Amino acid sequence: MKTTVNFLRMLLIAVLFVSVAGTMAQNQNLTQTVCVGSQVYSVDNIIGATFTWTLSGGGTFSPPSTSNTITVNWTTPGTGYTLSVFSTLNGCQGNTQSVTVDVVNQPVGPTLALKTPDVVSFCAGAYPNVSATFNAGTGGVGCTDEYQYRIDGGAWAPYTAGAPISTVGATSLIEIQGRRNGCTANLGCTGTDWTTLASWTITTALTVNVTIVADPNPVCAGASVTFTATVQYGGLTPIYVWTVNGAVDPLATSATYTYTPVNGDLVVCSVTSSETCGAPKPAISNTITMVVKPLPVTSPIWHN
Repeated sequence: MKTTVNFLRMLLIAVLFVSVAGTMAQNQNLTQTVCVGSQVYSVDNIIGATFTWTLSGGGTFSPPSTSNTITVNWTTPGTGYTLSVFSTLNGCQGNTQSVTVDVVNQPVGPTLALKTPDVVSFCAGAYPNVSATFNAGTGGVGCTDEYQYRIDGGAWAPYTAGAPISTVGATSLIEIQGRRNGCTANLGCTGTDWTTLASWTITTALTVNVTIVADPNPVCAGASVTFTATVQYGGLTPIYVWTVNGAVDPLATSATYTYTPVNGDLVVCSVTSSETCGAPKPAISNTITMVVKPLPVTSPIWHN
């Protein structure tokens, strides 16, 4: 039992040694690059010794310390900052150890350069595909820019800048997001969150239909006839154009039209919808062929 306990104790000490050695190795590069923010620096502890740390610029100690471990709050991006430390024991000053530190800004995510089409929204079927390009993100160490897209609130999929995204079947929204990610670990560089860089709202296309009726038809010669247009998806302010035998009546601009026809007249109404996605523009109605009956001619009265 005692042998087992001793073995486990030695194993634990070995694991701790490897862990500490790994941490120390991380901080023993003579030249380091870190991001703005806090970093911990250490040297091996010497029992009874005090440690003196100095910093040439770029940040501050937080808090000041005479121990073998110090936290530096790097505040100012720049190159060639020097962090140094020496130990004092029994009135004797030891050698100085130094590292050169370059400080870079925290990562900033990519931004939109151009989206195609450059519109907020469009009607379904107006564009076969959409795409976007981006300004690269900045800052950090070892970071890369990543992009993803989704259609109509579905699952996100990886996106390559500039690649076309098919709009076939899309009914509501296409989104592209970006972030700066994958920064080198242990350098204090934090990636950015996903941010929407480009989006397009898609409006369903509306098929505009126009039908007209005449009241009355047939009609007696000389009588007026009222035509009425019924429009589907005309919007709030549709534009009406009435034609007789292909000639536009400039005074006829409403859903009803009254005139006195002659036999065989061809009456048509075209409507331009005010709905953004109403189509076609204009929509053409059915054609009404007027039947005008002649008035009977009564002869003069005569007698024998």
